[in-house]
Amino acid sequence: MHELPIDKKKVTELAKKAMHYNIAPIFLPHYYHKTERHPILQLLNELVEETFECLLVITDEEIKVLLDSFPSGISMLIECQTGMKKEQRLKRIALYYVVTAVQRDYFSFKEVINENIQSSAVLKIYPELSDFFDKDGLLNISHDFILHDGGIEYKKHMLHYHQLLRRGYTSNPNFDFTTRFLEYYQKTKSNSNFRIAIDHRRIMPKEFYSRIIEFDTWFGPTFDKDKLDDPHAIGLTLVKRNKNSLFELTNSLDRTEFFWSYRGGIKNFEIEEISDNGYHFEHYYFNKYIHSERDIKSKITRHVDGAVKVYLDNVYSNRKNSQMPNEFKCHKKIKLWRIDGDINLDSWIELISFFYKGNEMIIEYFNPEEFKQMFELRIRDSKAWEQQRSIQE
Repeated sequence: MHELPIDKKKVTELAKKAMHYNIAPIFLPHYYHKTERHPILQLLNELVEETFECLLVITDEEIKVLLDSFPSGISMLIECQTGMKKEQRLKRIALYYVVTAVQRDYFSFKEVINENIQSSAVLKIYPELSDFFDKDGLLNISHDFILHDGGIEYKKHMLHYHQLLRRGYTSNPNFDFTTRFLEYYQKTKSNSNFRIAIDHRRIMPKEFYSRIIEFDTWFGPTFDKDKLDDPHAIGLTLVKRNKNSLFELTNSLDRTEFFWSYRGGIKNFEIEEISDNGYHFEHYYFNKYIHSERDIKSKITRHVDGAVKVYLDNVYSNRKNSQMPNEFKCHKKIKLWRIDGDINLDSWIELISFFYKGNEMIIEYFNPEEFKQMFELRIRDSKAWEQQRSIQE
């Protein structure tokens, strides 16, 4: 985007404040137009006024060049209102210039991957919490915390779930997963240990927390238990994504790999979804990953954890062209949650399914027949559905 000489320190500070209050940059205009006070409002107003002053002294041609440099989605929002006076239009351009500038700092995946707990905004307020984190950086959940689907309540603040536990890694938390995680915690916390990753870059006073309801659904499968405790039922299963799937529009995947292994009375289960070319964030590819352990003598699932494997984009083809158990090693693995204990199998499957929100291959693996029943052809293969409909007409 074409640069205007506004205060970059203020932009960075506004991005940090927006993160603390879980305000995605695209929603900043809603706060700019509000009459009630909000902690981000002063900085937002100052930056919009500063940008507006810059726009007043440049030519119409320079403004056109600036608009042409905006992301297409932002440009559309600027031009969606017609009949505005020049000053109103320049104010709108200024507002969305600030939105775009903040967005670059807000979505920094380099910071997410190289998170430094020593600079934790959470520990700055609550240093005593340093004793609650395990070696993987997961927060041990105890009676000191109150779990919500959108965050963790601790004393006067809300702790945010990790950035990689958000939908598409950029939106709101994966509520379908976090809701089931906290429900299972409430049911079994007396005999299981729960851990989950938080975002150390942000913390929010709890009076600003409001529950967000998202009206989209995902269906979990019923798992076939017949071969769970068979030591010979091991090996790799690979499920490819049908590229005509409607899920491809929001979550571009090549395939999902499922790998069972056995050693010393314990069956290990691993799942890794393989992102397709182009579905990357900055210089990184993120693949969700599950590891679980089954004690076949005791017939209990004793452990499950969820993580994201991070790959650098210049070598990601090595992972895409390899398969478990001889897969190309990731740049980094960021653990996001963990449960230890005698884990109920139905809850185990449900948690895995909702962790992999937007990945229908999970259900296709666990129960292919039910997968076909649950998802009509229009969803599984929209191209075939269109052809079938045209023949019928």
